[in-house]
Amino acid sequence: MCGIAGIVKLNNSKVDYNQLRIFTDSIAHRGPDGFGYELLDEERIGFGHRRLSILDLTEAGKQPMYSNDNNLCITYNGEIYNFIEIRDELSHLGYQFKTQTDTEVILAAFKKWGEACLDKFNGMFAIAIYDAQNKSLFIARDRFGVKPFYYLYIPDQLFAFASETIAFKNLEGYRRELNEDVFKIALHQPEIIEGTSFTIYKNIYQLRPGHFLKIKNRSLEIKRWWMTQTNNLNIPASFKEQTEHFKQLFIDSCKLRLRSDVPIATALSGGLDSSSVYATLLNILNSTTIERTNSNNQKAFVAVFPNSKVDERKYAESLIQQLNGNAVYIEPNYSNLTQEIIQSTKLFDGLIGTPISAITAIYKAMKDNGITVSLDGHGVDEMLYGYNSYINMNFHHYIATGNKIQALSHAKILGGLNSPNNQSYFDKLVNNSMQSNLKTLVKKYVRPYKRTPISYFHGSNNFVDKVNEQVLSEILNELNICSHELPGEEYLYSDFHSITLPINLRDFDRASMQSGIEIRMPFMDYRLVNFVFNLPVEAKYGNGFTKLILREAMKGILPEDIRTRTHKIGIAAPLLEWFNKEIKEFVLDEVHSNTFINSQLWNGKNAAENLNKELKNGELTMSKCSKYWSLINANLILKN
Repeated sequence: MCGIAGIVKLNNSKVDYNQLRIFTDSIAHRGPDGFGYELLDEERIGFGHRRLSILDLTEAGKQPMYSNDNNLCITYNGEIYNFIEIRDELSHLGYQFKTQTDTEVILAAFKKWGEACLDKFNGMFAIAIYDAQNKSLFIARDRFGVKPFYYLYIPDQLFAFASETIAFKNLEGYRRELNEDVFKIALHQPEIIEGTSFTIYKNIYQLRPGHFLKIKNRSLEIKRWWMTQTNNLNIPASFKEQTEHFKQLFIDSCKLRLRSDVPIATALSGGLDSSSVYATLLNILNSTTIERTNSNNQKAFVAVFPNSKVDERKYAESLIQQLNGNAVYIEPNYSNLTQEIIQSTKLFDGLIGTPISAITAIYKAMKDNGITVSLDGHGVDEMLYGYNSYINMNFHHYIATGNKIQALSHAKILGGLNSPNNQSYFDKLVNNSMQSNLKTLVKKYVRPYKRTPISYFHGSNNFVDKVNEQVLSEILNELNICSHELPGEEYLYSDFHSITLPINLRDFDRASMQSGIEIRMPFMDYRLVNFVFNLPVEAKYGNGFTKLILREAMKGILPEDIRTRTHKIGIAAPLLEWFNKEIKEFVLDEVHSNTFINSQLWNGKNAAENLNKELKNGELTMSKCSKYWSLINANLILKN
């Protein structure tokens, strides 16, 4: 994993080497171990690279890298986990390799199979390859957008790309400006734009997940190369067979992601997902020989927030003790908390509902302990009903259709999740509703969950003016959605591919790369994702549990108290506690600053008055804090 950058002059002018270096080095935090800059196509194209050394730590792994015949040149961010298998296949076809990198494997695969090589890659990647013979540029992003790719496009003048939007502040000939229409939409709901091509800046776009881009003769072409919905599988008939197949896919995914020449650790919360990764990692290391791995791969890093509602230390400690693991516990540094929040927010260069410093602290601690790679548990919630909203949708669907048995089954699950209500509340709702008029229920419950693009947008920040409906429509039209009888299934698919997961991937990529840490995600293996999205609903939740097939697969690997835990917290800043104590002074200073009060993008005066009142009266909630933080976050970016 690294930081990549590139400049393409579409008007036949030349790229300035020094400007290419400045542009690339603005994201040096992503690659502290090395750098490289190359001018191509008679200096009309420039490739830059900041290296985070993980495979082949020698100078042979340096990028930009050329193919054996010097026709192809690549700058690349990511990991191809099955590079050994692809390398062996190409070796049998006569290709001779000079390095031990996956980068050279990509070059050889592209030379052999062209754009079809993407189908062979099991990994996360943002790839740019220049073909000197065809005078063309090929760019591709992985299936689910684990690795970021941003680009600037001004027709007939300039195309430039980078791993982070902050780099474009340092691009000669371009003055970065806010796209106010998109920015307002993001202030209402930051995640709504992350799975689309839009960003909060003018003329800066994202290459969407599962897409590739070509530039030849000044023209730009973008195509989709992957769509989960179209990849149908033959699923085993019995739940036992499904579970066994899921288990084997997950174990193999973990094995592939243990390939590394540097130490690997795990970011552990104590919840089911990250605990499954850590327990499986230890199980593999204690029973299997892994080709190409480091011996120091057994530490877990746990973010703890003492005396707050988001602290999960007791769960993590229980897991570590039962597995005989090794953990490092990270507490917030309150003596320097405000400065860390400001610094990490400005470098983050995007909108998020909670200070990113809560996440960055984990990966900074890893770097301080000599770790370079983290195996994390992202992706499960959006595949296997990890959020109670999905269950709630199906719960109301079964009430509305008069299916009392299914409704009561869902009531049991909702009662066990992190909910303000217990099971008796949901049972009562079912019994009372079954006595009501069915037509009224259909109108009340089914319509709100009827699939329409606008149903994904929740304009919940009342301090921000009404958004531009045309721009909102353009954004919503790019959402990757599918249809299903159950609303929960529909929203799972869209959240995984377009909304919730993309913003989580962005947040953790930026948080980890601020300290030069690569995150690998075993649950994001495309084989596993494809399998899960072809499973029947009954394999995903039931018997009082969400993530049913994962829990079943973890029998004998994960301690029972963790395997059957239903209460969900997740890694997040204890914003309510911080607003009332540790960062109260900073928050009040920000909301009463001139830039905040006089903003044309939100009603700063109204927001400041409301916050004063709610702090004074003890009326703040976590959701209210998140709303205020979005505005403070925005204010810090605009002052940057």
